[in-house]
Amino acid sequence: MSHLLQDLPPGSLDYYRKQASFDWKRMKVFIDTEDGIKFQNNLYKKLQMHPEFLGNPLLQTLDEKRNKATQQALAYASIVKSLTNSEITTIKREDIILRTILQFNPSAAFKYPGIKRLFTSALQNQGTQRHHKFIQLAESGKIYGCFCMTEIGHGSDTKNLRTTVVYDKEKGEFVVNTPDFPAAKCWAGGLAELATHAIVYAQLYINRIHWGLHGFVVPIRNPETLLPYEGVILGDMGEKIGVNGADNGFLIFDKYRFPRENILNRFADVTPEGNYVTSATDLKNVRGAVLGALSIARVTVTAKSEFYGTKALTIAVRYAAVRKQFGPKDEEVSILEYQSMQYRLLPYLAAAYIIRFFSMYLDEVTQEFVKESKERNDPALARRGMEIHVISAGAKPVSGWTFRDAIQECREACGGYGYLKASRIGDIKNDQDSINTYEGENHVLIQQVSNWLLKVCSNVQNGNKISTHLKSADFLSNASKILKNKFNATSVVEVCKVENIIDTYQWLVCYLLRETKRKFDALKQSEGSFWARSNTQIFYCKNLSTAFVQHLFLQRMITVINRSPDANIRNVLLKLFSLYGLYNIEKFLPSLFGGGYVEKPEATNLVHEAVLTLCRDLKNDAVALIDAIAPPDFLLNSILGKSDGRVYQRLQIALIRSSSEASRLKWSSETVGIRSSNSD
Repeated sequence: MSHLLQDLPPGSLDYYRKQASFDWKRMKVFIDTEDGIKFQNNLYKKLQMHPEFLGNPLLQTLDEKRNKATQQALAYASIVKSLTNSEITTIKREDIILRTILQFNPSAAFKYPGIKRLFTSALQNQGTQRHHKFIQLAESGKIYGCFCMTEIGHGSDTKNLRTTVVYDKEKGEFVVNTPDFPAAKCWAGGLAELATHAIVYAQLYINRIHWGLHGFVVPIRNPETLLPYEGVILGDMGEKIGVNGADNGFLIFDKYRFPRENILNRFADVTPEGNYVTSATDLKNVRGAVLGALSIARVTVTAKSEFYGTKALTIAVRYAAVRKQFGPKDEEVSILEYQSMQYRLLPYLAAAYIIRFFSMYLDEVTQEFVKESKERNDPALARRGMEIHVISAGAKPVSGWTFRDAIQECREACGGYGYLKASRIGDIKNDQDSINTYEGENHVLIQQVSNWLLKVCSNVQNGNKISTHLKSADFLSNASKILKNKFNATSVVEVCKVENIIDTYQWLVCYLLRETKRKFDALKQSEGSFWARSNTQIFYCKNLSTAFVQHLFLQRMITVINRSPDANIRNVLLKLFSLYGLYNIEKFLPSLFGGGYVEKPEATNLVHEAVLTLCRDLKNDAVALIDAIAPPDFLLNSILGKSDGRVYQRLQIALIRSSSEASRLKWSSETVGIRSSNSD
């Protein structure tokens, strides 16, 4: 294994590395595979040799950040293209490619053309053979595409988007128009400066008949000059909290014409004569298919949050292992020894592993679904697509919120040094924050999970057995039996058992679904379906959806654990499983007591003791667990979290450099002048 993974440099982290119960190298091979690590090593080697990736300077202006991100994205595309000879699977390859560039510079990741972004996904999944030319041009870098769904006045409410496309039968062209500023397309990445083509979603009209929301590929800039075409007005969304190297923009059309063939016509088309043709029996199915591209994108976004979280956790856990404060005697101890620090960081480390394994699985089943959908069309595939849509709609917010909180905890765990720009945690926090809004606002998305579960509940109540391709909700067929179960654990060991955690989650989901359905049905009688759905979100739908998704995460983790050939790795993964499950179950204790699953107050103490025991047991494994998933030092680019543990040496260098740069202020003479005048 030494030919794949080198030993980490000796230093302040040695103590914890020697205490680990497993071999971090074996864990990394288990996660990434030998072929994956070979691909990683080759990619890292080429990155470190390329001038665009030598250091990552603190760029000041928006233009500098965008230019750097563009140059790095282009260089990265060239590097990746040179690594074609690999036995690695396509999914693993794409995971490594995206993880690497996002952890180095998220803005470059947004501009990297090789990642299957919304533009090419929409063309592949909603277009037909006549749109392949755009895919080829995009993949070769001759055009740059963006995805325009959101408008200034409407985001999640896609049904009421107001951009219009009218078919002109006389000229055989579409005419796209923005009726007013609130209807302007906005936030699309690449739109402000680079995009030459856009996937535009608009309301289709033929002979004044409205056919609903459809997608179109629209040329917006000359690829040679990058100047907008006449009838296209482009602008910049301005500086953001994070990811400022990505040029998000807005788009206004003034009765702009484009070819009829540019409608994405896999599910519906317009003939030259102006006839609307579709293979769907219901126009709602066309709209559902149009929005399907977003579901595919959310699979990647779920993983992106974990990428950010893992980077922050690498910094915080290594810092906590090195940093020493207080102690029972004269000698200070590492702050990782303290219960509070373990509780603050280790449940999120468990989440990083569990969500990483789940997002890889979700990517696999999604790609399989996309492949089969291109080969055939049947109702079973449509139902599978809906299940994937629901799971991705829930996984994105749960992952996003988890790592939003994890990153903040990491920042605070590093004390004042975590607030330094050179720690990089502030950048990670700001960059990850965007995930909680784009590709579907989290609070809106998670409602789609509860909406689906309420329909499942109605089917169960009508005596139908639930059987889905991914088996995500099959256990609900036994809801009446599950709800009779009780919490019977009497020791920490029993509380931590896999079957007890799964039983608790299944009871919880069944109970929350039953209570949500009762509340919804009662409100529906007095307020109607719309307000009943809205007024059951807090304490009902959101809790239900969150518990359902966490249960899915854990179910997948069981499969991963059972697949591990190494007993030591299996044991530490079991601890991560139990910690993630119990840490989150603790938040649902009011529901578990309220529904009668837990009857004895001692159960609370058992859960609390189990969480703290698991944190204590994992404390000596924490650094090794990080080593197995950490980005290399040049990607991490943090003075606090590098693999040699030399925190104070790097802090000293950074502070001296900062002091040197500020030693002679440009405005110092003005300050002296002000002081002199004030003293007169």
